[in-house]
Amino acid sequence: MIAVRITDTRDLTRKLLAQDLFDTFLFSEGSVTTFTTFSIDGTWHPDYFEQQGADALTWGLIRPVFFDIIKGKHTPISFRIVLRLSEENVKSLIASSGISMDPAQIAGLFLNINYQNQTVTCTTGTSLRIFTLDKTLDNVWDDMVLRFLRSRQIQAEIL
Repeated sequence: MIAVRITDTRDLTRKLLAQDLFDTFLFSEGSVTTFTTFSIDGTWHPDYFEQQGADALTWGLIRPVFFDIIKGKHTPISFRIVLRLSEENVKSLIASSGISMDPAQIAGLFLNINYQNQTVTCTTGTSLRIFTLDKTLDNVWDDMVLRFLRSRQIQAEIL
């Protein structure tokens, strides 16, 4: 697990809420505090989208909702977004890194984005369905997140 501070809050917020850079991540949960706190638990109801063909709750589906809550004259007091790497991308990460782990043993690779006091911090996390002392997956996921941020010109410093 790593924690990074985003050095340009405005740039990250624009890229997160107004662009599609994070749209392929799955949405796990989130909250926004403005005049009240809005919480979204990330429960997926696929029947709602049956006609539209959506098969997973991605950040791309939730992003417009968050944007509508946040937009306006006032900056939000805080927000918290928990994103998860899709199963397809987990499999790709495992294959490309040479880790000898069954993707079914991975419950999730998470990216937590927190905004508070005009500062954005991002932390990584892994959840496994097995017990292991091996931290190779954690390190590979941390490196991938740092490369992801750099490739999208999101300035971050490791805390």
